[in-house]
Amino acid sequence: MINKSKVAAAGAVLAVTFAAGFATQQLAVAEEPPVSVVTLSQGVTSAPFKIKANGDRKVLYRKAVVQPGASTGWHYHLGEEIAVINSGTFTRIDGSDCSVKEYGPGQSLVEPVGPDTVHMGINNGTEPVELYVVDIIPKDATAPVVAAPDPGCDTAQYKSEDGER
Repeated sequence: MINKSKVAAAGAVLAVTFAAGFATQQLAVAEEPPVSVVTLSQGVTSAPFKIKANGDRKVLYRKAVVQPGASTGWHYHLGEEIAVINSGTFTRIDGSDCSVKEYGPGQSLVEPVGPDTVHMGINNGTEPVELYVVDIIPKDATAPVVAAPDPGCDTAQYKSEDGER
């Protein structure tokens, strides 16, 4: 039979010895700064832009990933959007004139607002495209974009079934 008082006494001695060993050591504990900031991504744009807000707006900060061979589909924005390409190459097709522009890591794009600014993004590369996006949209909007019909651009030259050109 185990004597509970002897086990308790041994435990107490062990605890005091254990605690005493730490009491003589200086432990290096990193203190959290009162404010910390981490840049997740950054990019440069030469596009001129203004942000106009009539009434209350909702601000969304999102990370978007476009897999190789995938596209965003034709759409337009309900509010201002600024995106930074963190990795991969993003091909943007403007529905108004079917012009194409590619964006790579460290570049930013500013999307225009409204149904007359239909566009689509495609990942023609072999790695995912990762974008960090800020949308400033009407407070009652349920999404930052609206799907739009194909404006008639020949996207086959930019994307095939397997995502290759």
